[in-house]
Formats: sequence, C-alpha cells, structure tokens
Amino acid sequence: MKIIDNFLNDGQVQTLKDIWDQYKDKSYVNWETDEGYIDRRLTISDQTLDDECNNIYNYILTLVKKEFPNYIDCWSALQEQRVPHNIHIDDYGSDTDGKRYTYIIALDSVPEFKAIVWKETAWDNNKLHEFVQQWGKLRPYKKKKSNISEVEDLEHTIDKNNNSYICDYLEMDGIFEYKKGSACLFDATQLHCSSNWVKYPQHKTRQLLQIHVLT
Repeated sequence: MKIIDNFLNDGQVQTLKDIWDQYKDKSYVNWETDEGYIDRRLTISDQTLDDECNNIYNYILTLVKKEFPNYIDCWSALQEQRVPHNIHIDDYGSDTDGKRYTYIIALDSVPEFKAIVWKETAWDNNKLHEFVQQWGKLRPYKKKKSNISEVEDLEHTIDKNNNSYICDYLEMDGIFEYKKGSACLFDATQLHCSSNWVKYPQHKTRQLLQIHVLT
C-alpha cells in the first residue's frame, strides 16, 4: 500500500464534487442489499458527461501513466457510499491474467473515514470466499496478529458465525485516513475494507473517487 499526498488539488476535487451534483441522476447502484443500496457510482471517462469530466479523466490518465507507464486499461468512478464496505477484494480484471491495482482518492478531510488494507490476497471473489471458509475452520488454532478490531471502527466486519474478527488474524499493510485530494494505492487483490464511519451520526454519506488499473 502506498499513500500519495496531493494526488488532486482543491480545484480538481471541487470539480469532481460539482460533476457529482450535476450528473448524480446518471449514477448507478453498485451493491445492493435488502435494506437498500450500499453505494452509487458515476463513471468518469473521456466519453461521457462534459468537457470538465473529460479534462479530469485525462489528468487521471497522466497520473496513472507515471506509476504504470504500460498500463492496459484504466477505469474510474465517483462513489457515494451509504454504508461501510466489509472486507473484500476488487475483482476488476479478475477475468484476465494481468496485475491490477486500486486507487482510492479522498474528496474530504475526515478522520472517521478510513480505508484499511491487509497483505493477504485473493484473486477473485470465489477465492476470497474459500479463504474466509478456510479461516473459519482453522480459527481455533490460529493466533491473532493484531488487536485492530479494538482500536479501529471495524464493528461491521465481525464474523457472526465465529463471533470473531478475521481482521485480527490478518497482517496489516496500512491505514489510509481521508485527507482531501490524497490517495492510497494498493494491489486490488489485497483484502481491504472501509471503517465503520456510519457510527458517527454526523456522516450520512461518504464520497470518493476510485480508479482501477489493469497492467
């Protein structure tokens, strides 16, 4: 995991917020549960919306090229989240043999908004499911690697079947606290989640820009 300060400047962040306000009716539901949607996404590309969006997307590509000069594909979207994401991997590009990476870019400076990334990986959601099942079987014989569930807002990640937190048995890579315009970059196959920011009543939604890169 790598943290990149000042990935976007204040003006670019404001442009993204303005784009969301203007075009949020074009966003789509990404994840949904019986209680409603988890997050909505608005694709940012050079073929949709308007010139401001095109300019931001082209700037994003220049940043991606600095890190991955020979990248194959790049996808980005604004997100508005209503609930925190549980431990997962990003399966963008999992149907290829390529390496893939995720950027999370903060649009606000909010200490309660965090992304937590571990070193364990799973190639796709099926492999993640197998990993969690295997952990459940072996948990009584495993030793904890941290007490992160006690010091971070991770109540939403408890494994109710085992009444235990898998995150305490994973090897920490890093924690990204949201700072406006800053980004974190990590291998998309790494296990990660968001903090339980909804426990703080002043936060109803959370916005961010996400980029997926296939190399």
